[in-house]
Formats: sequence, C-alpha cells, structure tokens
Amino acid sequence: MSSLMFQLPEKGRRVTFIGKGGSTKTHTLAHVRGHWARMGYPTAAIDSDQPGEDEDGSLYAWDQLCGGLVKNSPVVAQYSALHLPGTIAKETPAGGLLGIDTGAWSNTPGGTHHSALAMSDLAVLCLQPAEGELHRSASVWLALKYLEDTTGRRPELVVLFTRTHHNAKANDEARRALEKREITVLESSVPNQQREGGYSRAFGKALDLADDDPMHKVAVEILTKVAIQ
Repeated sequence: MSSLMFQLPEKGRRVTFIGKGGSTKTHTLAHVRGHWARMGYPTAAIDSDQPGEDEDGSLYAWDQLCGGLVKNSPVVAQYSALHLPGTIAKETPAGGLLGIDTGAWSNTPGGTHHSALAMSDLAVLCLQPAEGELHRSASVWLALKYLEDTTGRRPELVVLFTRTHHNAKANDEARRALEKREITVLESSVPNQQREGGYSRAFGKALDLADDDPMHKVAVEILTKVAIQ
C-alpha cells in the first residue's frame, strides 16, 4: 500500500498557478512543488509565463540558476500557446503533479493562460489580500468564463492569499468579500517574508524546505483539492 498522504489518479493532476507580477506566484509554485517532491510525489513543472522587463525572472531561470529546484526534474519552458497543450500532456507525471506557472492578467484569447487553464484540474490564483488586487483579478474570472463558454468546462478555482501580514485586518476583509461571491479561499496562506532567507529573497537559490514551513501547509491543502476523494 502506498505511504503517500493522498492518492492521485494514474493520469496525474495538473495545477496552474496564476497571478500578476509581485503576487509571489512563481515563488509559491517553486516551494509547493518542492514540498510535493519531498513528500514522495512525482512532480514536473512548466514555465509558460515569460517575464517582462520589470520582473525578477522566471521559474525556468530560477531552476537554471540553482542547478535544479527538484532533483532530476528540470523546469520546462514553453511560451508558445500553440505548443503548450502538447507540452502539458507530455510533462504530466503518472500518478503525480504538474505545476504550471502562467499569467492570466490579459483576457486575450489565444494566450498561454487560456491553454494552461483549459488543461488544468485546479487553478490557484495567488493574490495579495488588498482591495486593489481584488479588482485587478477581474481578468481571471473573464478568462475562466471564456473557457466555459467556448469549451464547456473550466478548472476548479481557489484563491491563495500571498504576502500576508499576521493578524492583518485586510486578510479577513478580503476573505469575506471573496467568499460572499462563492469563491473558495484556501485556509493556508503565504506570509510576507522580506528578511534574509525569506521567500522574497529566495529567487535563484536552492529551496530551504521544512515541515513547519508555511508553504508546506499550502502544498498539503492543494493536494486535498486534487486527490482522489
């Protein structure tokens, strides 16, 4: 009998992480995937969000800089919406998890975010719990509606609060606003860590993983969403 915490289907599961620059999206996927691998799950990752001039770098660049975020499982870069579906199908590990890093802040049909969402089992919207960020997430709902209208299906969506502050009133207010719209908000969150060794300074470095890491809680909670019930 498998000793894994949760059972996944043989075909594997696909989880797309979406969010604008500064949402800690790439950092979250890097750490969550590291925890999945640490728990014994086969994992793979695709970077489909080519960084802009004002962004620190991509998941693919991070993987290259540190010599591999997950041993023997390099991040694959695929920035073509035309070729992304084939890459997703190829890279999804049997009985494991594929993490896809993409943007979803332009509701332009034919973007990589549409291709990624169309083939995903779960979409994780990384969002800072601030009123302005909630308004700017509108393109995500539009992208999902476009998918549902054109294909008849859409992945389950959950919101993950990132860059949170302990006991911040904004966290509770944002959660209530989203839940009022019947949007699922994960119980776990990613704290704002600006210190040396924190998430904000982790880019390009090997992952520092531990069971008491908040990202471990995020990894486990996402697993509960895609595991066989």
